[in-house]
Formats: sequence, structure tokens, C-alpha cells
Amino acid sequence: LDARLATAAGLAGMAYLAGVTYDSGAQSHLLAFIDAPEAAQPALARAVATTLAFSGLEAGMLDVAFFAATDPVAASLARVGLRFDLPDPPQVQPERVVPGSDPDKPPILR
Repeated sequence: LDARLATAAGLAGMAYLAGVTYDSGAQSHLLAFIDAPEAAQPALARAVATTLAFSGLEAGMLDVAFFAATDPVAASLARVGLRFDLPDPPQVQPERVVPGSDPDKPPILR
């Protein structure tokens, strides 16, 4: 799971893994992504489902949820959950153009 989350650069700020007990008494594990843009949420959920499917755990079950950092649930998860920091997206360095190297824009000679 950790290796799979490392490939989710820029899709969320962080994630927490915690054991949860629901009001019905059911127990499970929850992977909560913090500050994931709405457009990235389906991709993150699919990545977790794929990872779980190939993990070899036949009865493996993991609930996935998305919260804002300001949500009180996020504060609770920070106290009890295992934190995964997702990497920032790679910064694209603009390519330096050497003067005179572009044939469509030759240097202006004075």
C-alpha cells in the first residue's frame, strides 16, 4: 500500500490508515485521503482497490474516504491513524533555450 501511495504524487496531501468501528458495531479499516481534489478521488479509490486485489489477502477489506484537512474527522485520524505522506507532484523545469538554437527565431544581429 505504501509503495502504491508513493505513485499518487499530487493527488492528495496525505492519507491516514486506521481501524474503525461503525455505529452498527461493524469493524473495518479505513484509508482516508486528506485534501484530495474531487477529480482525483475516483483514481485514488481505484488504485487502492487494485492494490488490495493483488495483495493476496482473500478477505481483505478496506474502506476509502475523503476528507478536508479542516474536517473534525481528519483531526481524529491524525491522533490515531498511521500517516502516509503523499509526494508532491514533480516540478517541471522550463527548458533553457540557448540563444540562436531555434532556427525559427534566429538571433538579431546589430
